[in-house]
Amino acid sequence: MGITGNEFVWLKSLVRQFYEKNTIVPPYDISRREFGYGSIKKIDNRNMGFENGSELNAFLRNQSPLYLSASVSEFMNPAAQPISTKGLVGSDLIFEFDADDLRTDCKTVHDSWSCPHCGASGKGRLMKCTSCAKGTVLDEWVCEICLNETKKQTFSLVNVLQNDFGFVEKDIFINFSGSKGYHVHVRSPTIFSLPKSARAELANYLSLHEVDLSQLGFSFDGKLFRCPPLTHAHGHALRIVRAILQKIETATLEEWMVLSGLNPRTLTPFLEDRARLAKEVQSGVLPALPGKKTEPFWNSVLASIVDDQLLRVDKQVSTDIHRLIRVPNTIHGSTGLLARTISLSALKDFDPFSECVVFSFVPERKLLVHHSPKIRIGNETLDPLVESEVTVSGPMAAYLVGWGAASLR
Repeated sequence: MGITGNEFVWLKSLVRQFYEKNTIVPPYDISRREFGYGSIKKIDNRNMGFENGSELNAFLRNQSPLYLSASVSEFMNPAAQPISTKGLVGSDLIFEFDADDLRTDCKTVHDSWSCPHCGASGKGRLMKCTSCAKGTVLDEWVCEICLNETKKQTFSLVNVLQNDFGFVEKDIFINFSGSKGYHVHVRSPTIFSLPKSARAELANYLSLHEVDLSQLGFSFDGKLFRCPPLTHAHGHALRIVRAILQKIETATLEEWMVLSGLNPRTLTPFLEDRARLAKEVQSGVLPALPGKKTEPFWNSVLASIVDDQLLRVDKQVSTDIHRLIRVPNTIHGSTGLLARTISLSALKDFDPFSECVVFSFVPERKLLVHHSPKIRIGNETLDPLVESEVTVSGPMAAYLVGWGAASLR
């Protein structure tokens, strides 16, 4: 986050100690990847190449960058310049889920904004000042709630990649970004030479870009609300029908109230025979409600399901074959956390604030915390602070200093 002075020197020393004790083994051919590193910015220098892991780890021990990234593509000559001379071989498909891109209520608790023009400020993630309508400066944080939302998006993506596109688990690599979310790398011969246009189409598919429910087969004819039969549905339609069936099977009365806006008196008899409801949906009909409630009911439910099903993928990340992205299992200098690789089976219970802590060897440190919300790192929880001197654990100190929220004392 652009830290300088004693804080910069201290954090670099911690990173150096980590790389002196640990060997980084990226899950791809190092000699085919372009590398970039940074300490002031996330990428200060790029167009670097390493012949093997020994060269890479020697560089990490000697330079101790706060950030290390590698190309999503393989090249014949990764260090060559200009980019046209690198000799593109092919590219992984990358998806990034960042807590900043998701709408979560917790942002009104841990995020804040300030206006550099008129001095106004407030809680939440407000882009325009409420007083003068000019641009604001954001103070953004992450917590368990918003990281869990990025985890849900990651699970949903993997399900679609497997069910709709036939990728298998060995093709999919997941790692915590080290900060605000998760990266999903798809590494398979079927996508290695996929052009940018096809990657854009895939990103649009995943985000349900301009989805038209009527064209997918969801329509009300004045009497029945039709849907694609389960045996004939595919693509988006299949995802939505499956989601409806899952809601019928597992959603509580309260959840159906939120989905539909209807009261318990109407919903309780409707939900009495869920097996019948599921059978009707599978046959191509969304079950009717009394009176004129059927059309608005299913319109509301479908709108909610589409919103749940869409994946907020960053299209620019997924289509940019020249992008550099964090090297798995390296330090993220803004948090002091590890961009740890996670198996799909371990993702459900994965806790980055505990499992990505690597500076446990660092002794306690006194800090002046300028501003921070409630934070948990490892087993330590820190209540909200403003211009307060505290003594905290090494991992907590690295997090606050790296975030630019505290100074050493």
